[in-house]
Amino acid sequence: MIARALPRACAPTLAAILCLAALVPAARAGTADEDWAVVVEFDKGPPNLPASRDEALRLARTHFERQRQALRAFLAAHPDDPRALDARIRLTSIRAALGEMEKKPAEVQAALQELYALEKSPATPRNRLPDVAFRRISLQMQTLSGPPDKMREAIVTAARNYAARFPDDKRSPRLLVEAATQCDDDPRTMRELLQSAQALSREPALNARIADDMRRLEALNRPVAAKFTTTAGRTVDLAALRGQVVVLVFWAAESPPSLIWMQDFRRTMMNLPQDGVKTYVISLDTDRAALDEAIRTFDLPWPVQFDGKGWENAVARPLGINAIPTVWIIDRRGNLRTLNARESYEVWIRRLQRER
Repeated sequence: MIARALPRACAPTLAAILCLAALVPAARAGTADEDWAVVVEFDKGPPNLPASRDEALRLARTHFERQRQALRAFLAAHPDDPRALDARIRLTSIRAALGEMEKKPAEVQAALQELYALEKSPATPRNRLPDVAFRRISLQMQTLSGPPDKMREAIVTAARNYAARFPDDKRSPRLLVEAATQCDDDPRTMRELLQSAQALSREPALNARIADDMRRLEALNRPVAAKFTTTAGRTVDLAALRGQVVVLVFWAAESPPSLIWMQDFRRTMMNLPQDGVKTYVISLDTDRAALDEAIRTFDLPWPVQFDGKGWENAVARPLGINAIPTVWIIDRRGNLRTLNARESYEVWIRRLQRER
């Protein structure tokens, strides 16, 4: 899912790995600044993307191994340098990334244990504890597995614990908002998390996102008022669609995750009973050509609204839409029943088709 206005800081995942294939010479002994410059050089992305997934994985492994060598060399030569803690944190991230790539969960867990040890170590400066804890929580969030409700509970608990320990850290409200995005099916918890984030946040962009999420919460179980014109020139008024189940898909052809998601969405929708169901796509694109190409490629059968304003789309903006793809489903009475049925739209549509 692509979210608006909320930067994410986290350990590398496979998606990030594909962008880390630049090969940098291994570190050689020098001054602390020279050796650290070698370390941070690895943070740069590659000048060219690999030609295939296999090549990307091979280059990534080489990249991480060389980065690990540089970090170990730095620690061996400069153990008392203030950046030594950062070097250790980076090493745990590399261990976790390689463990994820090679499908070795024990390595990921070992990386988490190393971060726990750093948190508890008396040698870790107290003012750096938030950095270690944040990296640990970010890694936990990326590697969670199991039933969705258990994963959501773990994310919410981790975010709340971090905010309680470090209320003045600017990442605390960000984590709370990130946890809130997991609670579309639990409005009460979502509201509590957003209110906690609102009390801590001093960032205008994050405050704007919180306001959007609050606006969406207020819309839940209430009539949705929206009127728009499709690319075919037809006017659609949601108020006139009472008695039918309405599916609103907020989406963008310019977003690769949206394109991938749309393939499954279209396939599933085509196999669902269409009785009493109206589906509309609200495009948050800025490029009409990209949208038209996606419509042809996927053979999208639904009316599309497009105004070229991107995130400021005239339909999406008043409704507080700040992430795509987002799926709103409106019942026969015209009330919004779910904040985002991106993964559960089939269940919701079947349920609302049975309601009278």
